[in-house]
Amino acid sequence: MPTRRSTAGLCVLAMAALAVASSACSTVRTGGNIFTAHDPGKNDPLSQPYVRILPAPPKPNATSAEIVSGFLAAAASFDDPTRTVAKQYLTSDAQRTWSPFDPVTVYDQAKLTTDGRGDDLTQAHVQLKGIRLGELDRDSHYVPRDASANNDLTLGFILVRVRGQWRISTAPSGLQLSNDDFKRAYRSFDLYFAAGEEDGLVSDQVWLPINPNQGLAKTLVQRLLVGPTTPLKGAVDSAFGGQVDDRDVNDVTVEGDTVVVDFTSDVVDAARVARYKRALSAQLSWTLKPLTEARRIEVRVNGEQFPGGPFIIDPRDYKSYDPNVVDANVQALFLRQGRLFVIDKDKDEPFTAGTGPARQLTSLAVADRSFSRVAGLEKGGGRIWVTGTAPGDSWQRWMEAPGLTSPSWDRHGDLWSVSRTGPRRSQVLRAREPGSPILVSAPDLEGTDVTAFRVARDGVRVAVVSDDGHGQQVLVGTISRSRMEVRNVHTLFPAEAGRQIADIAWRDASTLLVLTKNKNDRQLTAVSVTQRVTDTPRSAAGIETITAAPDPAPVLAGTSDGQVLMWDTQKRQWTPVEKNGASAPMYPLG
Repeated sequence: MPTRRSTAGLCVLAMAALAVASSACSTVRTGGNIFTAHDPGKNDPLSQPYVRILPAPPKPNATSAEIVSGFLAAAASFDDPTRTVAKQYLTSDAQRTWSPFDPVTVYDQAKLTTDGRGDDLTQAHVQLKGIRLGELDRDSHYVPRDASANNDLTLGFILVRVRGQWRISTAPSGLQLSNDDFKRAYRSFDLYFAAGEEDGLVSDQVWLPINPNQGLAKTLVQRLLVGPTTPLKGAVDSAFGGQVDDRDVNDVTVEGDTVVVDFTSDVVDAARVARYKRALSAQLSWTLKPLTEARRIEVRVNGEQFPGGPFIIDPRDYKSYDPNVVDANVQALFLRQGRLFVIDKDKDEPFTAGTGPARQLTSLAVADRSFSRVAGLEKGGGRIWVTGTAPGDSWQRWMEAPGLTSPSWDRHGDLWSVSRTGPRRSQVLRAREPGSPILVSAPDLEGTDVTAFRVARDGVRVAVVSDDGHGQQVLVGTISRSRMEVRNVHTLFPAEAGRQIADIAWRDASTLLVLTKNKNDRQLTAVSVTQRVTDTPRSAAGIETITAAPDPAPVLAGTSDGQVLMWDTQKRQWTPVEKNGASAPMYPLG
């Protein structure tokens, strides 16, 4: 029988203590020992190398600046999760009021300055000055700084004498971490939650602190049990239920080729597993995937085999839950003179589909990778037609309303669009069959001009191009299927004077492509909807529409002169793949 090993014991110190710190934070850090820690067992999938900095208590007769510097260093140590050493730098009153669990501020280029009056007084003032890079909010989402705002950071500390030694009486709430400390102490992971009763998961990216006392895998499962972050609440479910918390994870360990997740009886009782076993198994296997390398997972209860027999999860059984639905090998359709074609460099033959109104279509939506159904917006924007792709299938009118946006399918087979019924009056529509669209509540959109509405491949997130009178912006929200409502809407890509949003497309389950235009240029920008991190824009001259699929599938674009272009990642340029009146390329569920 393989020996059961706790992940808390997998890390050993591999380097001798070194004197403190890198040049990036030498003006701040004054104490603590640096170690590199890693697992000696190369076959253990749960162990990852990381750098540890052990916190150091205050030095006798330290200056006020040294006390603040030592406090910042001790607060940045994940070896002390409750920051007991950092609190030694505080007065007794400050220890009761300061909390390390408030939002985290991440900064760079930091310097400490004093009020210049020397340290012989009864009170001292020290300031931390630097550049604000972003914050880690209460949902553990990293929110980068607003590039258009002033990001100079100035944080004040007040110190007083306590038995002749300087101690901090007033400190900023939360943790103040240098960029190096943040990268060392946190890791980014995707949690996965169920999207209704059907097969399918939704990813929820968070940053988690490293806790050497228990290992990343246990921390990850604990956070999964807490539930989704605020933007996804009400739109996704957890198979673990809502009456559990992180204390219900006993341990996550390795036994041979199996990862053992040991819960308390409150998490996986027989009745819950009988009803939600597949969803629970999918959530666990996808969430632990980065650490377990697709190994089998066994669920136990209080160290014992699951009642009724072993509960073994094979991750290969849950590939269909992929939030991206399609993979990088998926093909795309395009229009030429009203006929559908598959993008194929070696062939140039029309795709079998309905006839008739197709000659008037200006944009497409493809329901799945087999092209079983295709929707198209009629020129003029008043009707959306749908056809099957079997021989003899004809076009049927699914929606008719003023000012319809380009159609969008979700993974559940619903067709979505928005009708613009007047200035800043929009209605979200959903249809499952011809001629009977249903009005969907969307309070945050109804008083705006919506020009694009795209459902993500996970069937839950939506991206919207909207103008509330202050310019076009890109919003993201979620679909609550229990209430059939678009909710949790917030700004992803803010309005900017003189800039228009030409098109949007989902790259993968959490990355949106935004095509912008102004007087002189067009640009294509990738934006993370979970972290709001924006990639470096690429030039997109002459491009009118875009579509994308998970990497490494190429991004495709339709141009104003009748071409379909492909972004060549090696040459870093747009390359023609279809010409002669080609338009409106579209990947399935794009």
